[in-house]
Amino acid sequence: MVEEYGKELMMLGGTIAGFMAALLTVMEKLLDIQQRMHSKKEKKQAYQPERAVAEPAPSVDFFSSKPLRGSSYLLLYETGVIVAAGILLNYVGLTLSLHLESILFLDMTGTALAAILLGPWWGAIVALLSNSVVNWVLFPKATADVIIFPWSLVNMTGALFWGMLARQPSFLKYVSTGKSSGLAHTWFLLSFGVAGAVVMSIPGTLVQSALHERSIFALNPEVAESLGLRIAHWEAVVRSYLEATLGLSWSESISWYIVNWFQNCVRYIPDKTMSAAIALVIMKYGYPLFERELVHGGPEGERPTDERILPLVLGLIYAPSYATLISQDHYAGHLYWPLWSLPWLFIVYGYFRIRYWGPTDEALQEARVQRATRYARALKPIGKDPSYEFCRRLTSATLIASLLFALCLPLLLMDFFRATFKFFCVVYGFLLVVHLIRVAIAQNISVARADG
Repeated sequence: MVEEYGKELMMLGGTIAGFMAALLTVMEKLLDIQQRMHSKKEKKQAYQPERAVAEPAPSVDFFSSKPLRGSSYLLLYETGVIVAAGILLNYVGLTLSLHLESILFLDMTGTALAAILLGPWWGAIVALLSNSVVNWVLFPKATADVIIFPWSLVNMTGALFWGMLARQPSFLKYVSTGKSSGLAHTWFLLSFGVAGAVVMSIPGTLVQSALHERSIFALNPEVAESLGLRIAHWEAVVRSYLEATLGLSWSESISWYIVNWFQNCVRYIPDKTMSAAIALVIMKYGYPLFERELVHGGPEGERPTDERILPLVLGLIYAPSYATLISQDHYAGHLYWPLWSLPWLFIVYGYFRIRYWGPTDEALQEARVQRATRYARALKPIGKDPSYEFCRRLTSATLIASLLFALCLPLLLMDFFRATFKFFCVVYGFLLVVHLIRVAIAQNISVARADG
């Protein structure tokens, strides 16, 4: 009941946020049109000597050559793009897995993309936003809180593992080589896929223990039953081996954990391997500018470092989930509160580590400004193409039409806010896909022209 009430409030908030986002976007476009008309008027009056021509007001645009501030520019057109792409990929992967009944979840593809490009903390933020907000609200079944909510720990673990692994010199050497050997690709699949599955299966097994679930290998009922008998036999063998040294109670628990951990490893290996591989392909062929700046470190060869606010943001997002996990009975919060509290150790450690051993604020700001300037210079020629102006105008027209239609929904529907929320999800989801594709095409054209 509490979860349903929370979801209703989330949908109501999403509806209001959708209206505000649409209104702000339309207002931004109207102000941009007004600015253009004002600039044309000033050009016509430029011959009058007594009237000085005013400089046009600066605006932040993806193809602008003079971004206002490095932080705001990167938040909108670097971090925002990657986070949005990560959340979208996670949701698409989960939806495809549910509808196709596949053994692959692929709900961590976006997490891998964000962790590789932005680092472990942004990857964990994407993982938590995907599980605790987007997937929870949009999940089609009523048991979304039990099915999705606790698995945030697995996704955050994967984000931290992939993010730290992507900052190793071996990964930089791997992506820097134009013609990597089969051995290098094998290293990537083993480290990001197999090793990642082994690491992520540890919290996965603990979450299963809290939810009193078992790993399921097969979709075929007959095969699942046969495997279940075989696994029960393995568990009995392990229990009998441990009983002589650890006692009956400890041997039962440890044997259950060992067998289920092994099952999770086998089940996670194809899923995490494919997720990491898809994320790498999207990075290489979709966002080469992000790869050049965030992975290779730009002209200086220095990758961007983490900011100390990121662990705090992660903690702020995790706080509602943590309160729910330790308070609800079906999460066994009274027994497994150390498990649900484990992310706080990493959050506190990460904050103090970055605060006392990380770069200074001045160095971070200077690096952000330089990176934003390089982005803007590389993409400014692409923004003059008529096709991109056409795309921007089409987006504005779509937003205006969707806003007008949404204003009429209260006259047509009783359950207004739920229908409006889903309506904005579809509209903004479509526009988000268009924007991400537009950014990817612009980056590929820019890199191709620079290399040519």
